[in-house]
Amino acid sequence: MAFTPNQFLYGPSNVILRDQQHAARVFTDDQFRLAPKQKFLFHVAFNINPAALKDINLLQRHRNEINLLVKDCDLPNFTLTVETLNQYNRKKNVQTTHKYNALNMTFHDDNMGLINQLWQNYYSYYYADSTSSSSPGAYKRTAMKNSNYINSTFGLDNGSTTPFFNYITIYQMARHEFVSYTLINPIISNWNHNKVGYAISGTHDNTMQLQYEAVSYGNGAVTEGDPEGFGFEHYDRSPSSLIGSVEAAPFSPTFADSNVNTTSNLSVVDTLTQQNNTYLNTRQKEDVNATSNILSTVTGTGTPAPINGLQGFQFPVKSNATPATVAKQITIGNN
Repeated sequence: MAFTPNQFLYGPSNVILRDQQHAARVFTDDQFRLAPKQKFLFHVAFNINPAALKDINLLQRHRNEINLLVKDCDLPNFTLTVETLNQYNRKKNVQTTHKYNALNMTFHDDNMGLINQLWQNYYSYYYADSTSSSSPGAYKRTAMKNSNYINSTFGLDNGSTTPFFNYITIYQMARHEFVSYTLINPIISNWNHNKVGYAISGTHDNTMQLQYEAVSYGNGAVTEGDPEGFGFEHYDRSPSSLIGSVEAAPFSPTFADSNVNTTSNLSVVDTLTQQNNTYLNTRQKEDVNATSNILSTVTGTGTPAPINGLQGFQFPVKSNATPATVAKQITIGNN
């Protein structure tokens, strides 16, 4: 950062334009080590308790597909409670507790209804209402008359003892590495099937809100299966047809520092220059031909006419009658 006043600053004539060196050095050096992460590079893994499922196929056949249908999600966020105490007239801030805030997640509502099945399994595991509602007489008015008429269970009276989700892990990925956030004992505090309508365009989705008891952090290298369930199903494994080459990018920042054949790289520049010159020469010829065609049209002849033959135009011409002026040598100071 310069401390010289602006009125005393000047730019050397040989420097015309410079790139943003500070930003380039911060965000591109060391393989983009300090560059910001992209929000869309994430993966979510659901570890579901098999004993809690009514349909075991949801876990055996579609475990990894559920992970892929997450549209977006929040990362863990916290509220820390700090109390200000008066210590002999000195203010002292003391941490008293911290709170895990609810986390929102959105799913694509797939045509197969896989996410809908996930919610149905969760709901029927914790709550008896979905099962009782299909039982005859469970919701008739006589069901509340006395205990002899109540033959169905309701609400949380469903015998669920173990968690439905063992844990849910959210992964952020960048540069073949990941950072993970594992939610301990997550439970759903809100589920929304959202809205349908004839005047609504776009794809449908389901939203979910989670509460959790703790967060565990992790990190590592991205490999097949790590993050959990990553890279197994529906991933494009075809190798890229692109081939990296320094010669294809002679203006890259590392070009001057690389130990490569500079002659072959300079030949690329020469080729580009020749192509540019050929293009300019072609344009010049096209402009000349276009001018000749215009003159032919103006004079009404089929062939280009001399410029001084245009009607209504006068141009200066060279006269042969006037002799050329010849310089004569003289001696200054002599009569």
